[in-house]
Amino acid sequence: MENNENEIIEKIRSRIGSKVSFKYPGEEGDKNGILKDRAIIPSTNETGTVPYWDVVDLIEFEGEKEPLWLRIGYYRKPDEKLNWGSQTTITEPISVWKKILTNAAKDKEWFAKLLAEVNNEIQKSNK
Repeated sequence: MENNENEIIEKIRSRIGSKVSFKYPGEEGDKNGILKDRAIIPSTNETGTVPYWDVVDLIEFEGEKEPLWLRIGYYRKPDEKLNWGSQTTITEPISVWKKILTNAAKDKEWFAKLLAEVNNEIQKSNK
């Protein structure tokens, strides 16, 4: 039984190296790759008691012009079973993530401030 936070995080991490696949809507096709790495961030669900873990995944899609893509999703554990909770995710090449984040920061001051704060936290932790 998974009562321990570290055991749950290790179970989420254990998917690294596994196949990843998803189906586009309609006749747009399928996408198959390998989960290369994963950042796991314990989250909170203030309106309930179900624990959540956010993940930022690095997925490799062989044969793509840009083979490394990022996906953001989450797991949840409503009872004793850990479940992938992200039926819909955004999965894009790293260059597209850069474009999304850059354009959002240029368009929205609050987002630019968030990115600056993130950068400051990174710089502090590297000292």
